[in-house]
Amino acid sequence: MANDSITSGGMGGAEATLKVLDYIEDEALSIQHAIWQNRPIRATRQLKKLSKEADYLENQILGLYRGLTSLESSLGQLEEMSQSDHDAWDLTNLGMQFLREGNWGAASDTLEKAVAALGPEGLERSLSILTRHLNELGELSDTEDVAMTLVKQGTKSLDKDDLVAASEAFGNAISALGPIASSEPASPFMVNRFFLSIGTKWLDDKGHGLMIVTLENTGENNISPMRMDPPVPYGWTATPRMTEIPEIPPEGFIEIGIEIRPSGSFPQTSLLGTNFNITTGYMVDYGDVSVQIRVENRTPKIMEGLILDPWLPKGFDSMRLPLVENLGPGGIVHVPVEIINVNQSVGISS
Repeated sequence: MANDSITSGGMGGAEATLKVLDYIEDEALSIQHAIWQNRPIRATRQLKKLSKEADYLENQILGLYRGLTSLESSLGQLEEMSQSDHDAWDLTNLGMQFLREGNWGAASDTLEKAVAALGPEGLERSLSILTRHLNELGELSDTEDVAMTLVKQGTKSLDKDDLVAASEAFGNAISALGPIASSEPASPFMVNRFFLSIGTKWLDDKGHGLMIVTLENTGENNISPMRMDPPVPYGWTATPRMTEIPEIPPEGFIEIGIEIRPSGSFPQTSLLGTNFNITTGYMVDYGDVSVQIRVENRTPKIMEGLILDPWLPKGFDSMRLPLVENLGPGGIVHVPVEIINVNQSVGISS
């Protein structure tokens, strides 16, 4: 299997990546032959297997991009660069060039060389920056937990003068985590243009609800990776507890499903799905946020006096909570919410 080949010891990034590519090409040809031979079941089985390999390769390439951009970002923030830093910088730029050319194997090997070029001092500094950044995040996502474990492993290896193991751990950490901000990042709601929607589904055969978060980049620039604390109601828990949204290019779209469960003894279906279907949409335009809530009455009764309190990002507040006075059986209503950007409002302190 391609995955087995990659995890075997002693294999460089270029060789591993090329082995996966060769495997994908061979399997694609085999699937084509199965179709020609009118063997659809075999072709379908092979296609599912090939899809997993392609997803694996895509994740490897995404990890390369994250690792290279992380090194590029951290080195670019240094006021003074040693010769080791300059060597790592040159190799990072070369790796980015290989990545743009689609030479993923060469990009992988170049990332390894760039990390190794940092030397003990550069690695110690980089691991320290990563540790401080992760500690400042507070509650960590699953990926961030993995990165923290790798950083601790790298630090221990460096203390034992095992530069190879420390370099490998650091490289894996930045490939998983991506660029590290040197200061508090600007709110994505202030520096991007996008459409965000948050809705919920409650499936009859599942013991949990499903929060559906979609985000479409309607601007002309990439939306930087971000982390999102799922906006679950009080008394509910989310899995994963922290959601990571990758970089989204212009016209890019992502949909994320988050499991949500109530805590306590009240029925799991008492607040979601059975009575209402509520979806909130956010049109974001560089600090201007327009919000609209779609409410559907799923009961055979008239609902009266519904007060809607939507989730809002930090720095934004509603002028007043909207009220739906009456909503008939099966009725649907779209309710706009007046939003104020607190930080930009005159006379209101941030």
